Amino acid sequence: MPEFWQNPTMGKSMILFLLRNSVWLLVLSVFAGLLGGLTGAGLIAVINMALDSKQDALAQLGWIFAGLCALLLLARMTSAFLLMRLGQDVIFDLRLKLSQQILRTSFPRMQVLGPARILSCLTQDVATLSEAFRWLPMLCVNAAIVTGCLLYLGWLSGILLVLVLFVIVAGVGSFRLIQSRALHGLRMVRESDDALYEHFRSLTQGMKELKLHEPRRDAFLTECLEAAAKGYRLHYLKGTGFYILAGNWGNSLFYLLIGAVLFLLPNVQEAAAGLAQTVGLEILELSIRLEVKPEIVRGYCLTILYMMSPLAVLMDGLPVLARGNIALKKIEALGWDSRETESEKPESSLPFFQSADLKLTGVTHSYRREGEDRPFTLGPLDLTLHPGEVVFFIGGNGSGKTTLALLLVGLYAPEQGEIRLGEQLVTDVNREGYRQQFSAVFSDFYLFDSLLGFHGKELDDEALGFLVRLQLDHKVRIENGKFSTLDLSQGQRKRLALLVAYLEDRPFYLFDEWAADQDPIFKKIFYTELLPALKAKGKTVVVISHDDQYFHVADRCLKIEDGMLCEISNGANGSQALRPEPLERFRMHSHAKYGNDKK
Repeated sequence: MPEFWQNPTMGKSMILFLLRNSVWLLVLSVFAGLLGGLTGAGLIAVINMALDSKQDALAQLGWIFAGLCALLLLARMTSAFLLMRLGQDVIFDLRLKLSQQILRTSFPRMQVLGPARILSCLTQDVATLSEAFRWLPMLCVNAAIVTGCLLYLGWLSGILLVLVLFVIVAGVGSFRLIQSRALHGLRMVRESDDALYEHFRSLTQGMKELKLHEPRRDAFLTECLEAAAKGYRLHYLKGTGFYILAGNWGNSLFYLLIGAVLFLLPNVQEAAAGLAQTVGLEILELSIRLEVKPEIVRGYCLTILYMMSPLAVLMDGLPVLARGNIALKKIEALGWDSRETESEKPESSLPFFQSADLKLTGVTHSYRREGEDRPFTLGPLDLTLHPGEVVFFIGGNGSGKTTLALLLVGLYAPEQGEIRLGEQLVTDVNREGYRQQFSAVFSDFYLFDSLLGFHGKELDDEALGFLVRLQLDHKVRIENGKFSTLDLSQGQRKRLALLVAYLEDRPFYLFDEWAADQDPIFKKIFYTELLPALKAKGKTVVVISHDDQYFHVADRCLKIEDGMLCEISNGANGSQALRPEPLERFRMHSHAKYGNDKK
């Protein structure tokens, strides 16, 4: 029987999910499946009557049999098609809504979830749900057949139906005991998926490191990948094995039921009738003898045999349905929180200010750095960026440069303080519009294979000019906004990312260690040609850099140290000197807030 019949909580999420998407398709498909089940039971009834009918009555029963066969075929096909359409519609909507939800979820929340878990949900869980919905037509049609057969058995004999229902209840009870072990195994299988995806990601992204270090490669294969794969296999075999045991136990119970009806029931019937005759209850004796007639026993045996095939299908589909329910719960367990989800359509959108100051006042952000027990606090920061200004951020690893960059572009929201663009305060309502003011090339950038979001036939010609300037025209062509190849070195890919940022033409630009992978010639082009060109266009440019030989290009160099900002100036000989007054002011601000305890 369907698992959601036996356990109201099992499968309920999936059914509610279906109802939310298309209630009419589900209702029509279930109605068609129920009609098919009743028609199947009707066929058994006709067969049973034909076995007892005379020759002159067989012709009429034959026409009824043919009509029921046609109706059964139509009902099964209709139900299967409707549920297949419903399942595919649900999977389509689920994939799109999941992708939209990911894009709307805040960046810190996405960092907590991690790429492996998200990718596993988008691929493994959605595929598992799709497989479960593929089984739903068969499960619903066969469940309807079982229901129709039970109704027919009740019409034949209410006493025997009680016996059948007792066997079913006993089977369900024993099945539930086995099912709990099976579900635990299937849940552990799903947990193992996340670990396997993480290891597969390490396998593909860490290929060079694994190739160069044989002990690391062997340890990764045996201690990580092989161990996770063994865990997956163990849990899968355990979970599925218990379901196989449950299914075969259910079939055995029905064989025992047929044996009881054929071989034990006549003896029980005679004993009960004799007892009724002994005590003088002739009416009860007659009732017992009339209730369990040979044709009724034959009808029960035929019906139970007919039920065994759909029951076998139901048992085979239970693990698939269970995995689909687990996958759905796993998707829901991503924990999309309305507090962590950004507005799909911002109520207010900031316009593109071509000449507006960007001002940070008392901005702080805390996070946990690797190897430290206590959270590290960046700030409080007071900073103003002016149009047509090139500002360098410098500092050691872990000083907070990238975190400050993420605050600037709006991917992080400040825990305290405020950010203003011009006179407009940046809040959760308009942060999406605020982010649209920035073009950025991060150190861990991703390069799409086409110029998504751009329009106009002149785009290819403009991009070609940048390709020539960046000396990529011999490697890459752009046709209809699509790059001919991305099979490039890291430095060349960064140049393509820089091209995309230039074409976006935003008021603010952020470059996070852009020159780190470039040849000296391209470093010079970047610092002495491209940055001044952006400045001449009135852009505000923020550069995270360690290239001290080019610090003189910046209008200001800001050093991040211990979570605080201090400004350094360029001497006449190109050397740097600390400006003591701002540094002392920031230190006084820090000590006033936190005392002498440095985060």
